[in-house]
Amino acid sequence: MNRHRQRAREQFPSVLLGVLGIIQALALELLWDRAVAGIGRWRAIDAELSGWLQVSSVFLGIVVVWVMYVILVLRYEWVPRFFDLSFPFVLGLLEFLLVEVCAPERIAVYFVLLAGIFVVSAGNTFWIYRAMFAAGDAARVPLGRQLAGYVPAALATGALLVCGGLAAETGPASVVTRLCLLAANAGLLLQLYTFRHFWQADLAR
Repeated sequence: MNRHRQRAREQFPSVLLGVLGIIQALALELLWDRAVAGIGRWRAIDAELSGWLQVSSVFLGIVVVWVMYVILVLRYEWVPRFFDLSFPFVLGLLEFLLVEVCAPERIAVYFVLLAGIFVVSAGNTFWIYRAMFAAGDAARVPLGRQLAGYVPAALATGALLVCGGLAAETGPASVVTRLCLLAANAGLLLQLYTFRHFWQADLAR
């Protein structure tokens, strides 16, 4: 392998996690400054619980993204594309926008953006797997596991879009919206559990 390709392959994981870690930290700071401080807007419509559920789902979303990429770079190696260098900033922009729409009047947009993060992250991991295949690492990524890994993201994306429609129809203070936010939290926790399961299975080999 070309020595520059080899060096990029070896050094990129630490670069990716370093940049992504900084962006995730900024997203958490923004979440605290904007969303947590804005709970009063939910309290004003007598839906404070929904506000906290929204904050917790954003927090869990940030954690899910971080864990997903940590597991990815620790389990696999690939020659990074130029897009891989800029992707953390794309993801960070989506997370910052998600925090900015944490308000009762933007609840439908919030669900759509959360779904968008799932789509963008899943799409990027797909192209990363393709890069690994191109580098001759297909044997390290079982096809069945690769395809199965996209099922939760696809289901979550569809469910979040449905939740966005229901929230727009019933309003931010409705019980339906509260249940949708609760479901979003449950789905993110389930995703973390899935990551934990695969991680422990790999370590047990």
